[in-house]
Amino acid sequence: MCSYYWYPSKIACVLVTHLPAKAEIRRNPHLRKKPFIILTQGRQGKEVLDFAKVKGIMAGMPVQQAISRATDTTFIEADEAYYEKVFDKMIGGLLNFSPFIEKSERGCAYVAMKGSDWDYGNDDDAMSAILDTIPHEFNPRVSLGNSKFLSYISAITSTGGQVHKVPDDIKGFLRKIPINVLPISWSNRTRLHSLGLHTLGQLSEIPIGAMQAQFGVEGKLAWQLASGIDRSPFVPSKNRNLASDSITFPVPATSLVPILSAVELLLDRIFRSPFTRGKELRSVHIQSNIEDRAPWSKKIVFRTPLRNKETVLITIRHSFESNDIPGPLEDLRMTVWETAHASGLQSSFLTHSRRSYQLQNALRQLELRLRIKPPIYRIKEMEPWSRIPERRQSLVEYAP
Repeated sequence: MCSYYWYPSKIACVLVTHLPAKAEIRRNPHLRKKPFIILTQGRQGKEVLDFAKVKGIMAGMPVQQAISRATDTTFIEADEAYYEKVFDKMIGGLLNFSPFIEKSERGCAYVAMKGSDWDYGNDDDAMSAILDTIPHEFNPRVSLGNSKFLSYISAITSTGGQVHKVPDDIKGFLRKIPINVLPISWSNRTRLHSLGLHTLGQLSEIPIGAMQAQFGVEGKLAWQLASGIDRSPFVPSKNRNLASDSITFPVPATSLVPILSAVELLLDRIFRSPFTRGKELRSVHIQSNIEDRAPWSKKIVFRTPLRNKETVLITIRHSFESNDIPGPLEDLRMTVWETAHASGLQSSFLTHSRRSYQLQNALRQLELRLRIKPPIYRIKEMEPWSRIPERRQSLVEYAP
């Protein structure tokens, strides 16, 4: 097994743009010729997850801005479990080709093509084999480079259904790429545009100190990527098997009694599944088709991992009682989103170790809720003897 900090010399990016939208069209063919926007719950409220045939819309845009710019458009609630299932199936196909796969954001995966002690041979043949593992209806793109970011940019700017390589002139290649490809927040992208910085070439000409002073950690990251510097390691992902089950109501359910009975039945099936045996549940995803309305979904994250059906049922019941049911439920599907290996409850005798464990668990739950790495930092002494206060201490990313 390779170490965590691992940098293959060649990395292929496998990209399916607008995967949620394409997955919705695959499930509902009547959407193929209609403009629609998929909404999800973000950190600041409802925001755009994906879209199709709509201009002026971007992923991460607040729902208020999306509504003001989109007319005669269908809005769909995101079905996260379904999109993840489609993506995991693609990853499963890639695993038949190579065990060195890193899952990135939904629709994007990286394949290590060449390392210190192996080589997959002819690059073109290898990438063509990778391309053939993805269904053609998703119009996949495959590109090869010496870092994840460069491979991603080459893929996102290339033609679907083909293989590509990052050109030798990296600076010229990145010069006209819009800053919207950067993995930074929507608000920081908007600030960069307001400052007249619309391309990676313009951003790379700004001193890194100025970028970091204005935008913090994201500013430094943006400048490095715009300059072709990608220091993120390659982290092979473990293929995740999701325990999932569903039930269809004889008549659409409108009260909590039949809904909770269905939840209890699904939990009983899930806890007998081999995928959850000996494990604790961190979160579940519940989804349902609603009569005469768009599908509804809800993700429930548990404050601490739960190991028995009764405790999970109580938590889900409280969640249903505190939220209105959007309409008559035609069916109910439950998917285990995250699990943890079951462990004893004995606490550490050392107070410091016990607090560290509690903090790690809290950060894990926060990451599940936000769906991003929590922006948690700690104060570290840098130059305590300095006469300049700013140099005495610094904020660094917390890594338990």
